[in-house]
Amino acid sequence: MRAKTKNFFEDFLILLVVAIIIYAVYSFFFSSEEEQIQITNSPLIIEKEDKKENEKNIESIVKPLEENLEKDLEESPQEIKIEEEIQTSQTPEVSQTQNEGEVKIEEKTESEKQEIILDEKAKIEKFYQSIREKIYSNIEKNVDKSALKSGEFINIRVTILKDGKIEQLTLTEGKKEYFELTKPSVYKAFPVQINEDIKNNFPRYFRMKIEF
Repeated sequence: MRAKTKNFFEDFLILLVVAIIIYAVYSFFFSSEEEQIQITNSPLIIEKEDKKENEKNIESIVKPLEENLEKDLEESPQEIKIEEEIQTSQTPEVSQTQNEGEVKIEEKTESEKQEIILDEKAKIEKFYQSIREKIYSNIEKNVDKSALKSGEFINIRVTILKDGKIEQLTLTEGKKEYFELTKPSVYKAFPVQINEDIKNNFPRYFRMKIEF
């Protein structure tokens, strides 16, 4: 009986020790797994939280940029249109100013040319008038008035050379006898002094109507 009891207690102790060892081993591994699970899950949670936070930050940055971009896109066509209108409005003004300047220069040049031509014509006409006065003065001195009928006239054409001499005297209209009477008086009016300003216009014809 005592031997059985002793064996029972020995078996019980062995089972208890084994149970304690198993429990200890189980507790050790189970607690390690829980810690590992907690440790492994923790970065996921942190990572998820960080990801959400980053998404919020990115959204807070991107959204204003998108709004600004949309605003710029809306304003850009207007700015381009305004710039085009300004350029379009300025271009005609610049072109008009240039054209006005060119027109003024052309008008000035043309006006100067006309003034020169008119000045030359005036000088030539003054020169011709001095010849007419000489011819009339010579006729008055040298021609017999009784041989001339009042109201009659002749037209003559004289070729004046550059040196002021007469080259040719021609009757273009009127009585030949009157022409012959006045011819010496016409020749006596030459040579004449030609001003340097108008000398380039010679030789040229000089026409005159001699009235009696």
